[in-house]
Amino acid sequence: MKTPLSSIFLFISSFFLAQDQVKETVGDVSNNVSDALDKATDFISPTIILTVIVVLILIWGSIKTVDWLFDKLVNKFNRHRLKILRAQPVINILIWIIGINALIFTLFEPTAEKVYAGLASLSIALGFALQDILKNIFGGILIILDKPFQIGDRINIKGNYGEVVNIGLRNTQINTLDDNLVTIPNSTIISDNISNANAGALDCMVVVNLWLPININVEQVRKIAYEAAATSRFLNLDKPITILFFDHFHSNPSTNVKIKAYVLDTRYEKGFEGDVTEASKKAFRQAGIYDIKND
Repeated sequence: MKTPLSSIFLFISSFFLAQDQVKETVGDVSNNVSDALDKATDFISPTIILTVIVVLILIWGSIKTVDWLFDKLVNKFNRHRLKILRAQPVINILIWIIGINALIFTLFEPTAEKVYAGLASLSIALGFALQDILKNIFGGILIILDKPFQIGDRINIKGNYGEVVNIGLRNTQINTLDDNLVTIPNSTIISDNISNANAGALDCMVVVNLWLPININVEQVRKIAYEAAATSRFLNLDKPITILFFDHFHSNPSTNVKIKAYVLDTRYEKGFEGDVTEASKKAFRQAGIYDIKND
């Protein structure tokens, strides 16, 4: 049976023991915080910050220099424009990979084991946090590898038709025929249907639609349409010219004349359409095929 004196002794002993444990815990926490602050100070040192800024500026400057060089090459060797532009997105991606790789190994000097562990952890974290961005990045890589289109191609995707002017890591930019710059995420592109008008070739087919009365002289119209296409300065003479006729019997019966021909360069598409339409209309009026009042 415990006496009151022994109980008091036990209480005092427990109190001092608890006080020592609290002091020890506080000391451990203080040491951990101090170590963390020292590491943070070393990591966010002015030298490291300046190194990161310099490397990012070099990456940005390198990409801008590459873009400038490609513009010069395209202007100098216009006939090989599409072949030259194919290498541009590949080089830009390589610059980013080399720059980031140099930054990591310069600042941290990681061992192979740390690199593998870091990549695994980073992949898991990014997989959850940056799903949409990663989809776009992988989409950009797939576009460069599979080549459903390249810079300089005329494509149609989601109702946007125009020339591909940039293939980036996250998105692709198309310059439409109305001179609007459309930006489309790469993840959207790889999961949708794409129509490519020239598929890497410099020339492409252009279809000009003309509408005439249904009782026309087919041979006369065919001759006029052919001459209108053949005299255009944008025509590729190495490719054939095709004239097709289709009758439409609706509230106002008419004949659709389709003129199919190839232009020397995809950029001449609208110029060729304008040339053929203007020349055809003048010849049709002179031949009396339709009255100017009903045009």
